[in-house]
Amino acid sequence: MSCVCDFCSHPSVGWRYPARSFVAYIVGGIAGQSVGDWAACDTCHELIEKDDRPGLAAHSIDSLIRVHPECEVAREELAREMEGLHGTFFSSRMGAPIHLVAQSRA
Repeated sequence: MSCVCDFCSHPSVGWRYPARSFVAYIVGGIAGQSVGDWAACDTCHELIEKDDRPGLAAHSIDSLIRVHPECEVAREELAREMEGLHGTFFSSRMGAPIHLVAQSRA
């Protein structure tokens, strides 16, 4: 699992979402795979639990563009791709999220 949020790259991760592995993209004959669980910060966790998929995609894209402002010109296309990726995440989830603070006390 990642040390940063797999949705917005925030450095503080508080949640783990069990998920099946899946092919995340295929570009030019090269496939990228999402392997296993996804990490989420508190903000992304709240959006996931509300099933606010457009909000989750917007938050992810806003975070990306803050770091890479040159991507602003592709915002709409990135949002569509992000929504697709997140949709596959939602269909690949396996159970309830695990709060990492609670897990470390167990």
